[in-house]
Amino acid sequence: MLPLPSPAPPTETASDLRALYRASEARAARLRVLVEASRTLAASAPGELDAAAQTIADQAAHLAGYAQGAIASTDNLPRSGELGEDSLVIPLEAPGSGRDHVGMLVLEQRVGSHTADDREALGILGQLVGGALAAHAREARLATLLAELLGAQEAERSRVAHELHDGVAQTAAALARRLDLATDGDPEDLVLAARQARGLVRELRQVISGMRPPVLDDLGLAAALRQLIEDAGAAQDVTFDVKLGARPPTLVETAMFRIVQEGLNNARAHAGAGAHVTIRVSETEGHYRVEIRDNGAGFDPRSRLASTTGRGLGLSYMRERINRLGGTLVISSAPGQGCRIIAEIPAR
Repeated sequence: MLPLPSPAPPTETASDLRALYRASEARAARLRVLVEASRTLAASAPGELDAAAQTIADQAAHLAGYAQGAIASTDNLPRSGELGEDSLVIPLEAPGSGRDHVGMLVLEQRVGSHTADDREALGILGQLVGGALAAHAREARLATLLAELLGAQEAERSRVAHELHDGVAQTAAALARRLDLATDGDPEDLVLAARQARGLVRELRQVISGMRPPVLDDLGLAAALRQLIEDAGAAQDVTFDVKLGARPPTLVETAMFRIVQEGLNNARAHAGAGAHVTIRVSETEGHYRVEIRDNGAGFDPRSRLASTTGRGLGLSYMRERINRLGGTLVISSAPGQGCRIIAEIPAR
């Protein structure tokens, strides 16, 4: 006897099965996009990263029902009015940076619909691409800083060599000749030799101070900053205030001194004649804080000029130094409005 045919499933059950199938296909599509994006980014060389990010942007657009996708860098973000009303913008964030965006994923020309799960997948894509772009940018920045640091080291060695040759070496040679003359016992030659020896000691101390002031190790930050400002003399109009409790750790104290030193150098070079510089160093709420403010010419921190001049290099060094200590650096400036630099370093 032939078996009876199975009854057709109810309409509602068939509809539910189709919905489950479509949802399963959608989940598989989202997972496939995420896995392929991760593999693409991991396999991309630095020179291929932009093309890989664009490929992922196209895949994200198709996933969310848009005709096209693009990656906009922080230097080329779309302005208000440039995007259509149906466009979707997803921020690309560097991992662990909070709201520090490295770009935007821009989806345009909507041709379909997307779900909350699709938006969640787009957010994950934004994290993947943002992390890769941030890592690449940091590697490029560190490579640039390393090259500039090597150049700065050579320039510093050249400066010290010139100071030793033109100053200390000449004084030492003159002292040696005077001592040769003093072998006949002439008291005047001995007096002049003693005077030249004292001058030699002063010159050596100046060279050493230019590399790292001994007063920073001996007497601390306040005394070192006072000497730094006194050495500037009438070339800069500076007021400063230091309010610290216990002496900061050596690395932190050195970083704070270098920040002030670089801030003064920047103000001297770029603020303009007659600019006033105010320096405040304090310890509050578990942080060391350095604020350097001038009322000089100012500049645009985001402009390419700021990143290719001596000012930009100095500020980049400052930022990297503070980042290594777990701190933050905020630069506020605009043309004609002076410059304000605030550095905060956790107390350890």
